[in-house]
Amino acid sequence: MARGILETFGLAGSVLLAAPPALFGAQRLVDGDALLGGGFLALATLMILVPQYAKTPDDVVVGTVERGVGWVVGGGDESE
Repeated sequence: MARGILETFGLAGSVLLAAPPALFGAQRLVDGDALLGGGFLALATLMILVPQYAKTPDDVVVGTVERGVGWVVGGGDESE
């Protein structure tokens, strides 16, 4: 999946913010507290994945317009 420069910086920011909870969760797992450690690792994972895959209202509108324009433009003579 190709990313633009803004998406790459957004991902880097998400990883930067998710690093402390991930490190704390890993330390708790090493210390034997599986529930707290797993919880913080899950939180760090969600901090990275949710911004990448969640749809915003702007994404929905842009996707709908792109599909509509593609249908109108591509809806011409199909014998070509």
